[in-house]
Amino acid sequence: MQAKPGKKNDKLVIEGKGGSSLKSSKVDDQPRDDMAVTPQTIITETPEPIRFSNAELYRRRLEDALDPLPLIKTTPSGNNNGLAIEDEIQNSVLNDLQLPVKTGHTQATLKRNPRFVGDIDEVERLYVPGEDIVQKSVEHDNDKLAKLSERESLNVVYDCSNPSPYHENVVMPQTDDLPFYYILRDSSDETLLFESRFESGNLRRAIKVDDYEYDLIVRPDYNTKGVTQWYFFSVANTRRGHTYRFNLINFLKPDSLYNYGLKPLIYSETEAKRYGMGWHREGSDICYFQSQIKRRGAGYFYTLSFTINFQHDQDVVYFAHCYPYTYTDLHRDIGRLLEDPYRKNWVRRRVLCKTIAENDCDLLVITNFSSEPEKIRSRKGIVISSRVHPGESNASWMMKGFLDFLTGSSLDANILRDNFVFKIVPMLNPDGVINGNYRCSLAGVDLNRTWSDPSKRNHPTIYHTKLMIKKFQDDREVVLICDLHGHSRNKNFFMYGNSGKPGVYRLQEKIFPFLMQKNSSFFNFNDCGFQVQKSKESTARVVGWKELGITNCYTLEASFCGADIGMFSDLHFNLKHLQQIAHHFCQTILDMFDPDQTKVKDAINELELLYPKIEEDECNDGNDNSGGDSDFSGNDDAPKKKKTTKKKTTTTKKKSSKKNDEKSRKKRESNGQ
Repeated sequence: MQAKPGKKNDKLVIEGKGGSSLKSSKVDDQPRDDMAVTPQTIITETPEPIRFSNAELYRRRLEDALDPLPLIKTTPSGNNNGLAIEDEIQNSVLNDLQLPVKTGHTQATLKRNPRFVGDIDEVERLYVPGEDIVQKSVEHDNDKLAKLSERESLNVVYDCSNPSPYHENVVMPQTDDLPFYYILRDSSDETLLFESRFESGNLRRAIKVDDYEYDLIVRPDYNTKGVTQWYFFSVANTRRGHTYRFNLINFLKPDSLYNYGLKPLIYSETEAKRYGMGWHREGSDICYFQSQIKRRGAGYFYTLSFTINFQHDQDVVYFAHCYPYTYTDLHRDIGRLLEDPYRKNWVRRRVLCKTIAENDCDLLVITNFSSEPEKIRSRKGIVISSRVHPGESNASWMMKGFLDFLTGSSLDANILRDNFVFKIVPMLNPDGVINGNYRCSLAGVDLNRTWSDPSKRNHPTIYHTKLMIKKFQDDREVVLICDLHGHSRNKNFFMYGNSGKPGVYRLQEKIFPFLMQKNSSFFNFNDCGFQVQKSKESTARVVGWKELGITNCYTLEASFCGADIGMFSDLHFNLKHLQQIAHHFCQTILDMFDPDQTKVKDAINELELLYPKIEEDECNDGNDNSGGDSDFSGNDDAPKKKKTTKKKTTTTKKKSSKKNDEKSRKKRESNGQ
């Protein structure tokens, strides 16, 4: 869609400074009303426009917003929206409550957060981009900047951090919540009304560049130099019959799954009310490309651009990178478990620790508590954690699958509870989730790089989780640890593990993921990685394996996109898939630790053929070629694991002697392969 010149009287320019004085302090238990839009009192005086002469000045003005926010002073008393969640909440019905959360800062947030009805049942196909989509997107971006250089003003219609100048000369209506940043002039004003000041929301600024086109700036993680990827915002005052274009202009990664079929998620309040439709995939002309906007220091930002056609007038529509799952959602789900007359028998809840912002980090223990104490003491331990990276919301949906399965009534769930004690930390980074961060905590730290020496003050959830695991080991043998993650570059479900520990069978760490592939049609063993790079030595999976001595220590990765194998190839993953993979994981636990080790032995035989000893010795050079997002070391330009692994394997096979090749061939023939 080519940009059209905007009307001159549509141009309102805002460059606010300072923090917002709008604060909320009272919790309203009622669900948020439909954000129907009516014109407000007419502005009596138009703010003085900011003038610029060319596209370079436009880019420079944008860089003011693209720079990281000033360091915020985290404080437990800041904008709490209510009291902390205490242990006694476990006996409360949470389905309809608006849960109090603490942001840890004083920036204004909405009192009431949006509620959603899940997703649709249909499996949605990946988007097939046109061959020339990148060229067309770049040309459109160039045309846009050229036209903007001829205009007089920069039309900022939303900013989550700065006060709105639209409110300065307006008699604001009485409201119990924050008003929209932009105020409609009259009923003919079709400007979209943006909002992101809700739990897990992320949108820093919106610039109206044309009647139906907007440049959007995602807010970097608090106290970081610019970590972006997660977005979650809403628009109101929609109009059907028009094609809107959104350009998210400040991403950092040089490539994205949006170029390989991933579509944005949207949620229409009108569709949800009329038809019960939840989150679903929408968008056309989807492209991720390098923009002309320079980053401070070196390099350029990257833009995600897509078009959308709204189906209803005056609708409220949400956009998200992945299915949102908030801190409030977690506590509602825990509340449902504790209120269920059957499930509550198998789960115990306590607060593991407080976060920097004084939110609770929960610990759940699941087992058969009605057994004799001696039987409980003899059970092996398993630790599962999730959401150390806040923007990987698909990890929380996998966690929900674990909790529902382990507390369920199936025969497999009963066997697991009778033989294991599960200690589960469902959200390792509550502060980051609440504030809409992508990767870091409120302190600006990637918590999955702190496991080797976590600070009790700065990394409390990691410090106490690691301490919990050590105490757990004093009580019983801990046989497995798994940390749940989302992955932004690869497709499928897969795992990262470790290898090369002295005194351990050389293929031991590969057995569980190999069995996992047998149980799941959308898990791909070929995407798994098992070697440890030096930069990954402070991640959960490596510290658990190397320092705590737990051989089966993994991350379970879920693609933000979908699959490229099997019956689900070229389809998006939905909430059903994310929860099903947890069920498959639980079934694999039963196979791995079954007293009848037939499946394990069969897996070892197959692995021996895939990894002959001479090949394993030569390949085990200590490099981690996974390119893993959850264990990401900071080099987004690193090649994907698949390509590197294949290359290494080919090189190694050339080095193998004819004698060993003959042995391998005889083994395959004897096994009927």
